[in-house]
Amino acid sequence: MKRLLLLAGLLILTVSCVSQQIENKKEMKTERLTYFSYDHHNSMAMFSGEKYNVSTMKDGRIHVVIDEGFPGEKEFYLEDSTIFDDLLAIVKLYKMDKYKNNYQPDMQIFDGDSWSLYYKYDTRRTVSSGGYMAWPDNYREMRHALSEYFKKWREYQDGVLKIDYFKFTSKNNQGRDIEYTMKRGETDALVTLRNAEEGVNKTIIVSNNYLQELQERANSVRLKEKMYDYNPTEEDATRSTYFVLYNTGDTVSGATGYTQYISQKESAIIDFFSRWLTK
Repeated sequence: MKRLLLLAGLLILTVSCVSQQIENKKEMKTERLTYFSYDHHNSMAMFSGEKYNVSTMKDGRIHVVIDEGFPGEKEFYLEDSTIFDDLLAIVKLYKMDKYKNNYQPDMQIFDGDSWSLYYKYDTRRTVSSGGYMAWPDNYREMRHALSEYFKKWREYQDGVLKIDYFKFTSKNNQGRDIEYTMKRGETDALVTLRNAEEGVNKTIIVSNNYLQELQERANSVRLKEKMYDYNPTEEDATRSTYFVLYNTGDTVSGATGYTQYISQKESAIIDFFSRWLTK
């Protein structure tokens, strides 16, 4: 009887040890990132700082946005998630999991730098941190590491978001009537120009390479951000709209309120198309 009890005890102990090993292995399973976002900017400077965003889409692709002021934003898609492995290595190296939720200076400072960090694991665990004119001890090194890492993606070409169709209009009650479009073809792009001020109404064929230049121009002025929304009463106030269709099927559209002065975004678009007005 004692022997049976001893065997039963050993069996229970063995099962317990195996169960504990299984649980330990589960706990040791490495978490993987599914989302990463970092932003550092100065509110008083239009093109300052940097912003990196890497997210997992529903279809499994990885969406990457790099915005470092100049040369502007770059956006593309990846088919695999190895970029998250690299980012996780940076997270671990600089112990970002140990960052406080919020950093603030001891005294009030105006017009300073703000930063934010947010990332998510496949276990649904999230980490967020940020601050204004205050940061972790290794912040400078961490920021430099991210900047150096994303340099290589600046040169990445596969999966880059490309414009397939672009339309811009600008109108007011004093005779201003502009509509410019550009549509990608197999080898060449179709450009249509209607400009009542210049007395131009024509269609021309140009290289598809101009669409890449248009993409860079749109990114450099952050076209996807909101345009001015002022509503002055001047009779010559202008309203502009734009619509963009990308090769991925994504679309971006926007409009100004009636503004007395043409914004930087609008000027950049008008300047881009003006090369063909007199040809």
